Amino acid sequence: MIATHLIIGVLVISLSVVFHVVAIIFLIALMKRSHPRLARLPRTTRIVVTTVLNVLAVIGVHTVEAWSWALLYLYLGEFSNMQDALYYSVVTATTLGYGDITLSPEWRILGTFEAMGGLILFGVSTAFLLEMLRFQFKEENNPANPP
Repeated sequence: MIATHLIIGVLVISLSVVFHVVAIIFLIALMKRSHPRLARLPRTTRIVVTTVLNVLAVIGVHTVEAWSWALLYLYLGEFSNMQDALYYSVVTATTLGYGDITLSPEWRILGTFEAMGGLILFGVSTAFLLEMLRFQFKEENNPANPP
């Protein structure tokens, strides 16, 4: 039984990682394509717009991942409604771990996979956002791009 749970956990976390990486690659490509148009904006506006849009996109990516885990928990019969499943998923992925809603002992190993994935994927998102900001400020200091 534990082997099945581990396989399911590894499978779901692997799919989450693939989805996340593909989404980040898409965001980078989108930034590169929109860079010429954004470069025409005033520096502060460009940085604010780019940052807000990327933060919202990253939140969207994490939301899709949380919904995926929540749907799995519903499918397994761990929760009777989407609200509890999604709440548990978000609390687990963000590693808040309130503990007011938990998985049954049979499936609790899945929660650890979601927490590990959340911790790592939030780190990936943070690295992406910091690199995006670094690029924006590097462009700002580029003599070819006057303020």
